[in-house]
This record gives sequence, C-alpha cells and structure tokens, in this order.
Amino acid sequence: MIKLKQVVKLFFLGIWFLILFFPAYSQDKTRKPNFLVIFTDDQTYRAIGYNNSLVQTPNLDGLANQGIVFNMAFTSTPICTASRASILTGLYPQTNGTVALDKNSFIKNIVEEKKYKTLAHFLSDAGYSTYFSGKFHLGDPKDYGFHFGKESNNDYDDEKAFRDVSDFINDSTFGRNPFLIWLAPRQPHVPLKPGQKWLGLYSETEIPLEENFLEKPLLESFYNQGLPGENFYRDSDYTNNYKNLPAGPPRLPKVIKEFTKAYYATISHLDFQIGSLVEQLKENDQLENTVIIFLSDNGYFLGNHGLGNKLTMHEESVRVPMFIYWDKLKNQVGRTNALVSSIDILPSILHLAGLNVPEYLHGNSINPLLSDPQSQIHDYVVSESVGVGGETGMGHRNGKNERL
Repeated sequence: MIKLKQVVKLFFLGIWFLILFFPAYSQDKTRKPNFLVIFTDDQTYRAIGYNNSLVQTPNLDGLANQGIVFNMAFTSTPICTASRASILTGLYPQTNGTVALDKNSFIKNIVEEKKYKTLAHFLSDAGYSTYFSGKFHLGDPKDYGFHFGKESNNDYDDEKAFRDVSDFINDSTFGRNPFLIWLAPRQPHVPLKPGQKWLGLYSETEIPLEENFLEKPLLESFYNQGLPGENFYRDSDYTNNYKNLPAGPPRLPKVIKEFTKAYYATISHLDFQIGSLVEQLKENDQLENTVIIFLSDNGYFLGNHGLGNKLTMHEESVRVPMFIYWDKLKNQVGRTNALVSSIDILPSILHLAGLNVPEYLHGNSINPLLSDPQSQIHDYVVSESVGVGGETGMGHRNGKNERL
C-alpha cells in the first residue's frame, strides 16, 4: 500500500510539474503567429521557378509548393515609393497621398498628421517586436512603427540587409515577443550585379524572347517613361557588356537576352539568401509559428511591348509573384486563381494575428482563400500609375509636353 507520506510527495510533484510546464503549454496554444514579409524589388510574376521552369529558385519554390500560391496577384501601383506606401497602409495611392516617387507626402500624412497607421503601428500596439531591413524608400522606418532595424542604402546585393536580419534573429531576446520582420531586398532592381556563380546557372542562348517582345514601343510617346520632354525608356541595357549603350530602344534581342540572364541570376542569388534565412529561423525553433509572405513591389518589362522598367500599365508591370507559407498550411492548399492585391497584405496579417481589421482599409483579408482556394475575395482589383516626377507625378507625355 502507498503510504500517506508517498501520496503527499506525489501530490506535490504533480503540482510542481503543472507549475513548470502548463504555462508554457498554454502559451504555445494561444501565442500569436510571427510574420516574415519578403518584399522584393522589380520582380515580375514570371521571374520565379514555380511560374517559369527556366528560373532557378529552389528555396522559394519549396516554400511556395508547401503553402498557397496566388496566381493572379497584382500590386496597387508599379511605382516603388507609392507601392511601398500602399502596402504598408492597406490603401490605394490616391488615398494615402503617395502616388509617385516623392516620400514627402507620406511623411506628412503618416508621421506628421497621423492620418493613417501602418502595419508596423498596428502590430507594435499589439505587443509585437517589429523589425525592418532593406530598401524602405519612405524615410526612417522607426517613424512608421518599426522598433528595430534601418534602411540599407546602396546594398545592391542585399548582403548587409540579410546580415542585419540574421543578427536580429541571433539576439538573445529574439522570440520573447511575437515578431514582424519586414525584409525588403533591392534585388532584382538595377544595376544588376550577380556574381559569376549565379550567372553560370544561365546561358542567354537558352533564354527565349517573350512572345510580345518588341524592339521599340508601337507608340513611343505614349509609352515614354521619363519626364515631360524626355524621350527616355529606362533600364533596357543595364548589363556589364552593354552599359555604355543609351537607355531605351531599340532593344536588340541579344541585349534583352543578356539582360534577362543577369536578371534571373540576381533572383537566384536572392533565393539562396532567403533559403539561408529560413533555415536560421528553423534552427531557432521559430519557423513553425512564422507566417512567410512573399511578393514584389511591382513587376518588370523584359522587352515586353518594347519596354524596360515598369510604370506603363501592362500586365508585366503590375502582376507579381506572391505566396504564403505557414506550417499550419503545409501541403493543404496549393494554388488559387482568385484575384488578390498588395493592399490585402495588411488586413490579412491583422486577421491572422487575431486583431481587429479597420473598416477604412481598401484591401480584404485572404483568410477565406486559405480554407477554400476556389473562393473569391475581390470582383476586381485596381492598379494605378501617374508616372514619375515630384509628389504628384507627371504622367506619360510626348516631346511637346502635351498629354496624350
């Protein structure tokens, strides 16, 4: 028979076990998800392996194939600064006030007048540690709700941006609070500077021209991507061998193939860096509860319609690669053809974090698609472009400064 003394001992051992382990178990069941948003620069929807087998992105493909891929994802605008302002506020550019390349209107509306909150504001208010690394384009990230991190200027290979994130993850305090890591690589934005290791993965002789490739636009003035009076088509010949050629048409097939080779090589390098980051999260036991959202700020022209750069309103400039990986979704969802927009990111993250979603946001949560990829969250999505120049943009004009 068990003596009273043994019973008492077992009782207190049980109490000790509950005190020691139950809070951790309970917290694990109720803890909020972490978020890693990877927001690349100028990556068109066909420049990723799962949409184009020629592009070697094994790490991104591995994540995407275990999550949900959004086949029809579009950005709200094909202009860097405006796109970043839009995704951070969940509002179209005309509402948040940042429609072109100038950041002053965003500083005025968000920092000075506090008209709208950013995603980092919402999550930091809810107890998240918020961290930024990479290209911001809007001033100081800490003015917009990010507790940690800073912009990496002229970091064309993103080595510093990824190193800074790695240091943040290795900090002894990392993981005590749920976190948002907003990583905005510059790649594959020009100038393209891939190492020989990555260039060696591709041969321009194997890279086909797109079906809608042209050496120059059909209507040169209408597709002008410069300021009024300029005959300027940016970024067409930004490669090592052709760097002395003037930007703009004619875009010879040889030039576009070499540019595309360097463009894909840059993306393969970026894929390697992302793979290393994800492995680090796994080693720190943080991957399982981290939602990874991948997309680009806008698309890009690779000679399509006789164009380089973005800005002009064709599908190549506003359609982007996008997927979500989360351990809870692993191998359950697949692909969806539902229309989604970059303005859906903010409400989606708030929804997944269990926070209230403000009614004034333009975007919708993608949560219904996670359980039913055949459903729809939009009847249509909208993209807008006002061209470059100043706070308001100047549109696409001809050489006489007349609107077409």
